[in-house]
Amino acid sequence: MDQVDHLVEECKSGSQRAQIEIYRLYHKQVFNTCLRLVCNKVDAEDMMQNAFIDALTNISRYKGPDTFAGWIKRIALNNCIDFLKKRKTEPESRELLPDLADEQSEAEENELKLKVETIKAAMNEIHSDYRVILSLHLFEGMDNEEICAILKIKEGNVRTRLSRAKKALLDCIKQIEVRQEKKIMTS
Repeated sequence: MDQVDHLVEECKSGSQRAQIEIYRLYHKQVFNTCLRLVCNKVDAEDMMQNAFIDALTNISRYKGPDTFAGWIKRIALNNCIDFLKKRKTEPESRELLPDLADEQSEAEENELKLKVETIKAAMNEIHSDYRVILSLHLFEGMDNEEICAILKIKEGNVRTRLSRAKKALLDCIKQIEVRQEKKIMTS
């Protein structure tokens, strides 16, 4: 029995110390998962807290064989999806991509910053359904079968939505680049 399994068993027995330790181990991962989907730090924090409340309240339902991290992330994803369905508004800002490498020249760094900002803006502009499926696939590293289970749709629908989401993202990136070029030309 590994450390997490031991903590889960302690949580099932009502140990607050184990609950705190579970939170400490997974809160950053769950928060980042939520942030990618809801695009707002305050809402992501709420979704993360709700996921932990749901998970710890229903810890007796955790049976494996999934990892605990996968189980709690699935709870968080479902909460975020429900939240997005209710909210039906577009996000404000996103933190999706890693920081730039230190060794790049200033020109390369500026060009890369522009590309990162373009991708962030495009992710903000596409429909939330597309953002969810792209986040699950690209950022969470889930395969089609895992996405099927979370979104409760057939695998063929996952492939179709992923394809449409990628096309929507690329189209949006092109539109943003055109707007940026026009802005530069008028400056």
